[in-house]
Amino acid sequence: MIQNDLDKKIALKFLNRLKEKELSIDDNPESHFCVYFAPYNTSSKQVFIGHHKKSGLWLFNGGHVDKDEDLEQTLEREIYEEWGLDANNFNIKKLGMLTITDINNLKKQPCRTHYDLWNFIEIKKREFHPSKEKLGEEFFEAGWKNLNEAKKLIGNNNNQTLEAINFIKKKYF
Repeated sequence: MIQNDLDKKIALKFLNRLKEKELSIDDNPESHFCVYFAPYNTSSKQVFIGHHKKSGLWLFNGGHVDKDEDLEQTLEREIYEEWGLDANNFNIKKLGMLTITDINNLKKQPCRTHYDLWNFIEIKKREFHPSKEKLGEEFFEAGWKNLNEAKKLIGNNNNQTLEAINFIKKKYF
């Protein structure tokens, strides 16, 4: 299910992209769907973000949809690949946000456009123990940051992650 306040222009672009099919990175390395999962903690008003090795940006966890996967399978796989944890142990919110990211990093990946589907996960920090080894495969560092710290780290280079931070602040804090 999708929340009611999705940007209608972005949603229309998603619908048009869905008609083209070939949504996975395997089917279309240049333009495909990605799933993000954005952890937050309401009591500390913090988010869990990392400094991504490929992009060089501070962002939330997530990844490309692989061939023959549905979005739920991608989310479950990515949570395991990046955290070493079982997605069934989390209360993952309904799909909350859609963004479209233009990618300009030919040296590191063939992607040109990501159609991002955002899921938000309320985390109890004392029960959250992602694998440092798994996180280290994709991130230079990762951890809990308050919103001001997160925004400062993100800077002006990643509007989609800033939009997710603002979404969390508006909806959950």
